[in-house]
Amino acid sequence: MRRKLCTRNIDEFGRIALPLEALTALGMKQMQSLDIYLEDDSVVISKSTDKPSCILCGKSNTMLAELNNNLLCWGCISKIKEL
Repeated sequence: MRRKLCTRNIDEFGRIALPLEALTALGMKQMQSLDIYLEDDSVVISKSTDKPSCILCGKSNTMLAELNNNLLCWGCISKIKEL
């Protein structure tokens, strides 16, 4: 389903900020890899499926462990152990 969330301006460096509502709804985290596609006259952004990433921090360039069908990096596992 397609719905408009907001309108954003492109800054002087060619960047846009994605709405927090969209990131939260899709379960996206900071530093997570995203795939960007051109489709007709639209830009489509989706979670990257190329590299598995940590569900908490989004890092994909580190060793990951699976827990209940979720991937966690060892850095996040260490932080959880400290709690």
